[in-house]
Amino acid sequence: MRHRNDLAKLGRPRAHRKALLCSLVRSLFLYESIKTTLPKAKAAQRLAERLVSRSRRDDLAARRYAYVHLGDHGLVKRLFEEISPRFENRDSGFTRIFMLGSRLGDGAQMAVLEMTVKGEPKKSKKTKPKTKTTAKSSDRQTDKSKAKPAKSKAKAKDKSAKEKVVKDSKPAPAKKKPAPKKKSG
Repeated sequence: MRHRNDLAKLGRPRAHRKALLCSLVRSLFLYESIKTTLPKAKAAQRLAERLVSRSRRDDLAARRYAYVHLGDHGLVKRLFEEISPRFENRDSGFTRIFMLGSRLGDGAQMAVLEMTVKGEPKKSKKTKPKTKTTAKSSDRQTDKSKAKPAKSKAKAKDKSAKEKVVKDSKPAPAKKKPAPKKKSG
C-alpha cells in the first residue's frame, strides 16, 4: 500500500531535498524555464504552484512564506509584481512540464519545467556604435572626386606609420667601454 506516499524523496535527506527544490524554483522564477530530470521537475512544480497561488493574495504572510523558500527579497518582489499578475485569470496550472527523452549518460528521463504564461523579454537599450562603413562611404565620395590626392594621403599615412614604428622601437643598448688599465710601476 502507498498510503501518504506523495512526497518524492529524490534520494536525498530532507535538508538536501529542500535546498534542491528551492534552488530549482528560484531558477524557474528567474529564467521562466529550466531543464532537469522528470522527478525533480514534478517535485519543483508542486512548490512553484504553491508559491504562485499564494503570491496572488499579496499580503505580508504570503511574502514571508515566499521568502522562506526563495531566500531573496528581489526575487520575492519579482514574484509578486511581475509573475503573479500574469495569472490573475487562472486558478491553477501556472507551470507545465514537457518530457524530452532519456539522458545519454545514465538514461534518466529529462524534462523542461516552464511557466505557462511567459513574460515579455526585457529590451536592452543598446545603441549601435558608428560603424566603419559610414566612414568608408564618405571616403569613397572624396576618392571619386579627387583620385590623385587620395593616393598621396595614403602614402603620407604609410610614411607616418613607419616613422611611428621607428620612434616606438627601443634604441640599441650602448656598448660598455672597457675600463682603462691601471699603470703598474
